[in-house]
Amino acid sequence: MQYQRRLPNAMGPVYDQMEERDRFAGLMSTGTNVLTKHLFGRLRTQGLTNATTFNMQIELESDFLSFRVGIPNVHTAVVTGVKGCVGVSAAVPATDYQVFTQPEQGEWIDLTFSGNASVDLPARLGEERYSIAWSDPVFLASIPRTDSATGRPVVMVRIEFPANSVASMPYNNLYYWRGSGPRIYRCSNQEVAGVTTKTAFTQNGVYASGGDEKAVVPAIQYQTLARGHQVMILGDSIQEGLGGNVRDYGGMQRAVYELSTPERPLEYFNAALHAQAPDLYSRMLADHINAVRPTIVTYSPWSGNDVTAGTGISAAALRRLRGSLGRVFATLQAAGQRPVVLLPEATPVNTSYKAVGANDQARRDYNATWLPRVSGGIVIKGFATAITGGRDAAGQDQIRDGATGDNVHPNDFGHDLIKDTVKPYFQLLLDRVA
Repeated sequence: MQYQRRLPNAMGPVYDQMEERDRFAGLMSTGTNVLTKHLFGRLRTQGLTNATTFNMQIELESDFLSFRVGIPNVHTAVVTGVKGCVGVSAAVPATDYQVFTQPEQGEWIDLTFSGNASVDLPARLGEERYSIAWSDPVFLASIPRTDSATGRPVVMVRIEFPANSVASMPYNNLYYWRGSGPRIYRCSNQEVAGVTTKTAFTQNGVYASGGDEKAVVPAIQYQTLARGHQVMILGDSIQEGLGGNVRDYGGMQRAVYELSTPERPLEYFNAALHAQAPDLYSRMLADHINAVRPTIVTYSPWSGNDVTAGTGISAAALRRLRGSLGRVFATLQAAGQRPVVLLPEATPVNTSYKAVGANDQARRDYNATWLPRVSGGIVIKGFATAITGGRDAAGQDQIRDGATGDNVHPNDFGHDLIKDTVKPYFQLLLDRVA
């Protein structure tokens, strides 16, 4: 009996060590101090006849100690000789159609890439799968905002492309981000070598330079003072966030930024690709997981892009979506990472967009029976119900009245309905950050 009483005390440190190891391995309660902002999913290419520089201000979620810049390339070939420089800002222009052209005290820091002054952007990794060339870290800390008592820190980034280059930009452009976006992202461009010669860039008008339609949006990875969570979003257009006024800002993204605070930041890397199927977009995890290291992954195994009008989803498509989910879990295992995996339910589409009739039952069965069996992830319950309305005479569920503008994608109202089903999961994880 004496030894039995002593054993728990003797083993206490061992159990404590095991528990701590699991917490750090799983990241669920410890969170992370490294966040990666990547706002847009699918990208397109844009040819540049002359040397062109993109000058931008970007708001981050929390105070930071250092950061680096990731430049995407969805072109089929290498893009050579790209340069960049960065700074920090204490303010942004009061008018949303302007962007400052100089950082605080004019202090530009030239980016290096493995020590080099320029970088050759690697060709895309596969169809629709952009590469990202990461700069070396810049050890420049955030500064307080002077234009807003509650404003988050702002970085300035310039990216210069040589003449006859091909740049990669958001597929659906940047509309509404300046005036209605949840965070500041503004970009103007000018046909000058504005990194090589800083004073050559003078264009502060977003309208004048077509910045809503012609803007390179880099990823920003930053080391924060406060701990938080990094979300990585994978799926099709529903997850990418199509349908609302602010481009690529859907239910997932709204849940992230409405919960994020400077003291408990929540950030997202949008790796979703509209008009694509799981066999393709599931590969985006392996493409970027080692750089992003998410603590939360949201992945949609089902995509309406694999559903055929009339007949619904085929047996072959069901096999593909299951295999693609297997690819996601295998990628996590190979990378040695253990994020929390959240699985949204499959949402309906209106008959006028894609008529499947009684074959919509396959989607309902998937939500009710198959998806809950996936023990490696947590189902976001109510995700589909939130925007589901009535059922037509043929047996196909319709999107709730007022929740879509095109009969397939949620509009702003629809994304807000979805957002409310996602928030509790993110909040629970934020509450457990140590």
